[in-house]
Amino acid sequence: MTHHPDHSKVSIIKRLNRIEGQIGGIKNMIIDERPYDEVIVQLNSSRSALQKISQILLEAHADHTFRDAIASGQTEKELESLRRAIKQYSKMI
Repeated sequence: MTHHPDHSKVSIIKRLNRIEGQIGGIKNMIIDERPYDEVIVQLNSSRSALQKISQILLEAHADHTFRDAIASGQTEKELESLRRAIKQYSKMI
């Protein structure tokens, strides 16, 4: 991905694995009929974790876009790719 440690594939996979565990826990909370407020807390936690992954990927994409634009000289193409990513990211927040 990029040179930043949070942007590594291993780091992102670890985050996704934690989210998978959270989702499984939420499913069990529903099965066990846990109080709704407790379930909602866990849902918000999972949503925040997904948001963080989106932020990390957007940052990595911006880094790569900048480097690729300089290397290739195709700044408009690279900027359009970044614009699309930002547009998708903004839909999450």
